[in-house]
Amino acid sequence: MPSDGQKASIVEATIYAPPSSSSSNKNNNNNTSRLALEQELAKIDVNPEFFKTLTVDQLADLLFGLNRAINANAGSAAGRRITKKLAGSTLSSIDKKILKALLELRGNPSSLQLSRELDIPLSTVQRRRKRLEDEFVNEFYSLQYEKFGKRQVTFIVSLGAVDKNAIANEILGLEKVIAVARTFGDGADLKVEAILESNQEFMETSEKIKAIPGIQKVCWFESLELLGRKKELDLSIVEGAV
Repeated sequence: MPSDGQKASIVEATIYAPPSSSSSNKNNNNNTSRLALEQELAKIDVNPEFFKTLTVDQLADLLFGLNRAINANAGSAAGRRITKKLAGSTLSSIDKKILKALLELRGNPSSLQLSRELDIPLSTVQRRRKRLEDEFVNEFYSLQYEKFGKRQVTFIVSLGAVDKNAIANEILGLEKVIAVARTFGDGADLKVEAILESNQEFMETSEKIKAIPGIQKVCWFESLELLGRKKELDLSIVEGAV
């Protein structure tokens, strides 16, 4: 049995024991998230000192609400001062839970299901889900063109010293072109997606693109068969977000 002096040493060691690494990491993450939120509030002339008593999640809700109000009044003087979507720059712990669940449950789960599984109030899930889906998730339907006897061909376009937006708009005006994107790479300035039915249409579309002034080179490729796709999503990307 330890003596009184030993007991005192044990108590003192317990009181002053450093926090575990997991606890320390959690606190660091919370501090980082709070700092990011406070910086965003400061950008819209809101003094974060007034909200020191709020939790990180409450602070994120406040910022989201302010952002919605600003967007709703985009034509006003206050709205015109804001040129950046502020709420999308931070993810709270609740945001991360909802976002991970949306990615894992690929069957488009209802907000009620998410609320029950995550133990988060339904109103919170509904409010935050809309923002998360708008800002962080790409979800769309795409036709399997080969089932309709058509081909999806991608053209890679290299440009000279010209207005890229003007060239992109001109290409987008071509009949068979469905999308144009700016790109960065070795001689790749624009990526052009076209839906074609025959070799004749391919030749015509290719020649029309090449004929546009300012275009230096056009390459193309066509995906013939999907050989595989990883089913597991890298959810660590969500965990690592500030």
